[in-house]
Amino acid sequence: MTMHEDFLGNHSHSRAAQAFHRTSISEQAAEVKAKLIHNVRRNSKRHGVLTSSHILTVLAQDLPADFHRPLLESISHDPLCSDIRTLLTPSGQLFFYSIAHMSIEDAATKGQLEEVKFAMAERIRRDSRIATALTPLNAMFAQFPEITRVKVCSMLNEMQTQAHYRDIKTVSSTSGELYLYCDAHVTDKYATMLARSAVSDACQTIVDTVREESRLYPRPTKVSAFTSQVYGIPPTTLQPCIVRVLNATEFADIRKLVHPETEAEYLYSNLHMTEEQAVALMKWLEEGRQPST
Repeated sequence: MTMHEDFLGNHSHSRAAQAFHRTSISEQAAEVKAKLIHNVRRNSKRHGVLTSSHILTVLAQDLPADFHRPLLESISHDPLCSDIRTLLTPSGQLFFYSIAHMSIEDAATKGQLEEVKFAMAERIRRDSRIATALTPLNAMFAQFPEITRVKVCSMLNEMQTQAHYRDIKTVSSTSGELYLYCDAHVTDKYATMLARSAVSDACQTIVDTVREESRLYPRPTKVSAFTSQVYGIPPTTLQPCIVRVLNATEFADIRKLVHPETEAEYLYSNLHMTEEQAVALMKWLEEGRQPST
């Protein structure tokens, strides 16, 4: 066999290999398409949810990236997929659903909720990336006041199961307060440390404020004031902090009073006020706020 013949033989083999490769990829693409359609219909029928296009990162991980777009376009031209519709949200998210199991109106409503999830994730990621800080659950409630707290929690739970939000994690403080963070910017260990310090910082804030008001004015400090926007201590964190302060030896000067009629709680520092002074001022503060009869 001459060199010329050998070259032709190798070239012919190369063309055959390429043809086989193309056929193999086409078969993979067809399989991915079938799995995608199956998932969309199942999610619409059984779970009543939209299917994110991010599912392709899992289903088509062995396909060349330039096959993804043609694969999606082929669905819209396939008569066997006539029930499959797409929904593009304002943020650019692409979702699929089956009109056989979900109405256009229902899909649009669910798309709006997906936009809320996206906004929550972006807020959490931004806090973690820019401030290296945790995002309190209460911040999510405040950002979307028109949505019930139960629904916000439900959406956050859903996000835990969605691949494109797998970087969003949760951590609880010792008081039970829930925080969120992005593990692409904050490690799990550091998030735990931040959650612990959030409680410690709240306790120190309480102690510093009580001591200062007892020394300067002087007056006892109403406990409920710490949940105001000035201090921003969540109610679920406040009471555990109060207990911690009252039981800590380093804060032994901090004492608690309860008004006998209104049951309002006050704190004062016996470094700067006597109990008699604190009680008298507490009564004046509480009774001065009572409506006249």
